[in-house]
Amino acid sequence: MKKLFALVLCLCMVLGITAVAVSEEPVALTFWNIWGGGDANSEAVAQVLAEFEAAYPNIKVNVEFFENQAYKTTIRTNVAGDTAPDVWSAWGAGFTKPFVDAGKVLRINDYLADGTMEKLNGGAFAYFTFDDGIYGIPYGKAASGFFCNTRVFEENGVKVPDTWDELLAAVEVFNANGVTPIITSMKEAWVVGMLFEGLAVKNVGAETVNNTLIKEASFSDPLYLDAIRRFEELVDKGAFNADAAAITRDEALAAMKAGEGAMYYMGAWESSAFEADDCVDKGRYDWRPFPTIPGGNGSATEFNGGMTDALLINAATAHPEEAYTFVKFFCENLSRIGYENGNHMPAWNTTVVDESQLPPIFAKINEYTRSATNFVIWWDTGLQGDDVVTYQTALNSFIAKQISAEQLLEELLKIAP
Repeated sequence: MKKLFALVLCLCMVLGITAVAVSEEPVALTFWNIWGGGDANSEAVAQVLAEFEAAYPNIKVNVEFFENQAYKTTIRTNVAGDTAPDVWSAWGAGFTKPFVDAGKVLRINDYLADGTMEKLNGGAFAYFTFDDGIYGIPYGKAASGFFCNTRVFEENGVKVPDTWDELLAAVEVFNANGVTPIITSMKEAWVVGMLFEGLAVKNVGAETVNNTLIKEASFSDPLYLDAIRRFEELVDKGAFNADAAAITRDEALAAMKAGEGAMYYMGAWESSAFEADDCVDKGRYDWRPFPTIPGGNGSATEFNGGMTDALLINAATAHPEEAYTFVKFFCENLSRIGYENGNHMPAWNTTVVDESQLPPIFAKINEYTRSATNFVIWWDTGLQGDDVVTYQTALNSFIAKQISAEQLLEELLKIAP
């Protein structure tokens, strides 16, 4: 066997293939992520972890789960303090870049030469590539949009909106009939932020928004102020639940599943929640991207999302080969299982499932995004550090009527003047 291994290793060197040598001795890795109980990916993650344990019994993965919002602070603090785990889940672009700049993340270009690079869909590494270095492996592609309770729409004689005017008309009818038009959360600022960002993409256009997030364009573009004023119109028309500032994302989702509202704007990963047995209107939900806006630069085929989530490896891990083996296995298999469960579209071209068995709502999202022409990463991950706080604080203050549209723009101009 030793001779055979040596022969294979030599062949790999001749062919220019990087061989990852995984120890047969027991190895322990730590893995932090946001997929604990209650998260849409929890079931798929548990299955992947079980499959990895069976395939690599010598690699023990010690897993710790965190709540989404708290995790963002926790992982930043531990990375800065050199107490980060061997592997952690992360979002791309502005969220990951400071880790890379500080030399805390393992560069994996050479590892990917084992054939893994060819297994991922085009653009998979876009949010995890910095100065030609690749630092994360994604597992899925996301998109955000409106989950719509068709029972509520039908009972109130309202059309599921495809245009801005149809959205405003729906809000007016629902309010007149005592129905909450859109359920959201301001307590978790990224939730309502995702809704505003959906509007911005359709008004400003994906290319400009992407360039603004990396500060190659400016919030001074007049269409940003127009987007803010349109969002203000939703606020003034009473589009959101009165308790938005007091409830979490989980509570907002629970209210939507209980039939308490007409629309809920969230990522595709929430699809399975509306197919669950505890959803009072199970089987009666539709999905729509944020409506197109007259005069806006964004098209119907532009979305917030993309391949935004990945696993990163600690540059200081004592077991880089085993960590890479785990990350590669985890992401390829989560691509498949998460797709089957309706949590995300696959990032890996090796993902093969019976698409006729996909959850109905998720199948619709999948169909919409097949023809996507552009994606924009969520702003709280596309922006860096204090810029996220500036944006989210200002947006919540604006919704609460503490600052004007012009003052919100002034805060955004501090980020990208």
